[in-house]
Amino acid sequence: MPTAPDSTRPADAEDPGPRTRPRAALLLGVETLVLAAAATFCFVAASGGGMTARLGVGLGIFLLLFAAGTALAARSVLAKGRFGIGFGITWQMFQALVGASMISSGMVWQGAIALVLAIATFVVLARLVRSTPLPSRLD
Repeated sequence: MPTAPDSTRPADAEDPGPRTRPRAALLLGVETLVLAAAATFCFVAASGGGMTARLGVGLGIFLLLFAAGTALAARSVLAKGRFGIGFGITWQMFQALVGASMISSGMVWQGAIALVLAIATFVVLARLVRSTPLPSRLD
């Protein structure tokens, strides 16, 4: 049975804090830079023989696509768009999983950084969910 819309939620709810959106965008921007740096490392390692060319280039392109996604998400969060929050929260779950895997495979400090960054960004993005207007409420 469908539920009625939440009438207690105002159409234009205020952000939980004046610095929450810039903080979320900054954290997504940091993730963008880390992903771009990892992609650059893959390309350099592939060209220098540190890893097979096919793997290095493929992984580098994969990382650049997610770097573009996090950059777009950061911009969307600042513009009060829904994409940034949805993509950002989904990405944080994936990143937390990768960070935990890194820790269990012996890459402790790298995995810990990924995990802490994922948790911090998830918390900040989750605070913005109620204050981001739904498409049906935009005029």
